[in-house]
Amino acid sequence: MRSTIVGLSALLLSVSAVVNTAHAAVSPAPANGQAAWILADANTGNIEASHNSELLLKPASTQKLVTTLAGALALGPDWRYQTQVYYRGVLDNGHLVGDLLVDFVGDPTLKREQLRDLLKRSGVKQVSGNLLLNQQRFSGYDRGNGWSWNDLSVCYTAPVAALILDRNCVQGALYANTGQAARATVPAHQPVKVSAEVEVVNSTEQKRSFCSLDVEMTPPNQYRLTGCIGPRKEPWPLRFAIQDVNAWGQDLSRWALGQAGIRLSGTIKDSRIHVQTGTHLAAQDWQPVASHQSPTLKELSRTILEHSDNLYADSLLRTLGAEHFRQPGSFANGTAAVREILLQEANLDLGPSWLADGSGLSAHNLLRAQDLLAVLLVIANEPRAQWLKTLLPVSGESGTLLYRKSVQDPSLKGKIQAKTGTIAHVQNLAGFLDTNGGQQKVFVLLQNGLSISPQHEKDIAAGVGEWPARRFEREWLTEQVKSD
Repeated sequence: MRSTIVGLSALLLSVSAVVNTAHAAVSPAPANGQAAWILADANTGNIEASHNSELLLKPASTQKLVTTLAGALALGPDWRYQTQVYYRGVLDNGHLVGDLLVDFVGDPTLKREQLRDLLKRSGVKQVSGNLLLNQQRFSGYDRGNGWSWNDLSVCYTAPVAALILDRNCVQGALYANTGQAARATVPAHQPVKVSAEVEVVNSTEQKRSFCSLDVEMTPPNQYRLTGCIGPRKEPWPLRFAIQDVNAWGQDLSRWALGQAGIRLSGTIKDSRIHVQTGTHLAAQDWQPVASHQSPTLKELSRTILEHSDNLYADSLLRTLGAEHFRQPGSFANGTAAVREILLQEANLDLGPSWLADGSGLSAHNLLRAQDLLAVLLVIANEPRAQWLKTLLPVSGESGTLLYRKSVQDPSLKGKIQAKTGTIAHVQNLAGFLDTNGGQQKVFVLLQNGLSISPQHEKDIAAGVGEWPARRFEREWLTEQVKSD
């Protein structure tokens, strides 16, 4: 076990005894919801204020702090995904009598053009057998338990498969002009089909009929839009998550082969073959011939933390499961690996918390404010993890805090480095703040169960008042920054 946080467990056990002094000038937390917060000195870990810090709440994307910390401790900042091409048979002067195999490992950055270049670097020009798309690296479902079924068509829930190309996502557009039938399009080179049977109606008719835009999905990667939509001069952007990963991989691999100038006599098919050494059993008849490396984990973690990327976070989670347990990675062994890594490497016990994924997208996730505080203290004080702190969004300057309305006041600009967390009825923030007195604090502010009446929503839309959770977050942060 290894940890530089002295007395962290004892500090957390004493949280309930701390007198809260951190919100004297702050309006009450939103009514009918649940709020929890905790504040500590970033250097010593001394807890200065807390409220409901032992309450299990939905972390949303603040959970990415937990995932990236486990990645930092287990893999290190220079670790990379490595996608490799193998062959079996006889390879002579570019002619392969046998099969070619691409071993996909869940690299969320891999693009079709990089696959083309990887195949080209293999030196193979003709294949008498098949092209196998190996997905042995991961097993089980490619989406997490508790992901909302009606989000599965959009790209922030793209399948976290071993085979990821172009983020397993397709962009398109929906044209909705007054007096015309709606029309959906995707780029011609995308191997998906999109159709639209959508009415273009005014807002009054939309409200009267409770009509919305819906999507029906059928294999292989076909999308049918129905319902209604309001008119708009500019096209509505569409982002479809791939549903059939195997079909997607075959289509893009066929394109890559053609672009690389490789002739294939056989077929392209999905495969589950142990070819890698170390994590997988080695099959002696497979030989590596080309490889592609992703950016470093440090670069990947910037995307996870600064831009709150779900695909990157959940691929890292499944990879941690594969690396830690030496078996194909899944959401189940990935979440178990995170818990074990944090306990073994940082003496950090997540206790009764519940992890369902690595991104925080699942409604099943439960964490305590004190869990997130412990994670942040490790990031602040453990040399192997301190680089994560530099990747967090900065209020009014970068990432998901660039335009977050609660931190737009000039007094807060540049003062907050934190991970946001937002799903339905949840608004969270966890990170570091600099006080006007020159001190740095670690804080966690969780707000769950957020809802207001339809009339209140109408008033806010009309410019009367503001969202209670936003107001509370702004006032709470302002009060902490003002302290000496």
